[in-house]
Amino acid sequence: MRGRSPAAVVMAVLATAACATDPSKDTSLQRMDVDYAFAPEHKCLGVSPEIRLRHVPSATATYDVKMTDLDAPSFQHWSQTIPATGPVIREDAGRTEGGVRYYGPCPPTGDHRYQIEVVARDANQNALAYGEKTIMTGR
Repeated sequence: MRGRSPAAVVMAVLATAACATDPSKDTSLQRMDVDYAFAPEHKCLGVSPEIRLRHVPSATATYDVKMTDLDAPSFQHWSQTIPATGPVIREDAGRTEGGVRYYGPCPPTGDHRYQIEVVARDANQNALAYGEKTIMTGR
């Protein structure tokens, strides 16, 4: 990185590291459309919603799924790697043999913003595509 200031080099390294750990910041990833809705059984219970995806790369082996309450981001509602069997993540995929990994929207009062992020990965766990959708809902 000849000719660059040390600060510019550090910023470039940090930007690269951020993309490696946060797919939402990696502009080189293909974008997927993410669609879902919260029915009553998806709120305050352990039944995750069906997630429909478009523009999924053909080499996708797994999906990393994460759901965050943007109004209380310290509480992760869902963080799980799910085998890819097509462009749909089935309803109740958040339940595993070891128990429930999905905790539905259940704000104490009012509405909160819930974001589901999906990263498509190949068999070597390389990120191929990214998508997200945010919905506002209450109990």
